[in-house]
Amino acid sequence: MGRALAERLRYGFFDTGLMYRACTLAVLHAGLNPHDEAAVIALVRALDLEVTWPQPTVARIEVAGMDVSDLLRTPEIESNVSLISRIPEVRDELVRRQRAFAAREPLVMVGRDIGTRVLTEARTKIFLEASPEIRARRRLGEELDQGRDTNFERVLTETRRRDELDATGHRAIRREQAAPDAVVIDTDVYGIEEVVTRCLDAHFARNPDEATPNAAGRAAGD
Repeated sequence: MGRALAERLRYGFFDTGLMYRACTLAVLHAGLNPHDEAAVIALVRALDLEVTWPQPTVARIEVAGMDVSDLLRTPEIESNVSLISRIPEVRDELVRRQRAFAAREPLVMVGRDIGTRVLTEARTKIFLEASPEIRARRRLGEELDQGRDTNFERVLTETRRRDELDATGHRAIRREQAAPDAVVIDTDVYGIEEVVTRCLDAHFARNPDEATPNAAGRAAGD
């Protein structure tokens, strides 16, 4: 949905979760224990991590100059990324970098704390709600499309586990945790096009000065 919205607005699409996955990849490749917070923090702070957009809706993630974009959805990273992302110092470092990216160019930025922490000044904030089962079915479709060997039960278990690990009070994973000025959309009963339309309506209602979709601005999604 975020990618489709970015395409309509002609903004860069930024899934901030890829940054945490890239850090997880670096931690695993370095042979570090994901539970060793001090070592993980030191690695992340020193990590050469860059994000560019060769195409508006396709981010290129580089670690130490190497494109790792196609290496970030493996089961090993899936099972370890929340161990990395829940470390406060890691989040502080990546939030700093995410704000720098947003200051560089208009973006549709997605993640679980964008409107509540990363871009509190975002011109439009969208909170998308969906049940674990629906989210797991959608993720399963993505995994199968990419040729990965998985099943619904495994993906649902990973989805619920991620929610449990992210339930720290600092990340917006439930409706009541959304930013006060966010537009909340329950996506269980809507397809992508309907959700995109609702998001665009919300964005232009809040930003009537944007006469055309490629006008400057930012949209954030939790």
